[in-house]
Amino acid sequence: MRVVEDLVRAHQRQVDENVGLRRKLEEKGRELRTLEGQLLEANQRRQDVAKRVDELISQLDHLDGQLGAAEH
Repeated sequence: MRVVEDLVRAHQRQVDENVGLRRKLEEKGRELRTLEGQLLEANQRRQDVAKRVDELISQLDHLDGQLGAAEH
């Protein structure tokens, strides 16, 4: 009888551990989705900044060309 009781307790520990692991997995999934959202936002900002930098370089090149033409 003791063997059966030990098995029942071991089973219950495994069930409890399984519940805990599932909760942790759900939490990690939520954290992952949050981080993925933050990454998408950061990538969008990076693209926006790169576009703005390209526009500024283009404006500087244009002004440089105008100044070069005005000097001659």
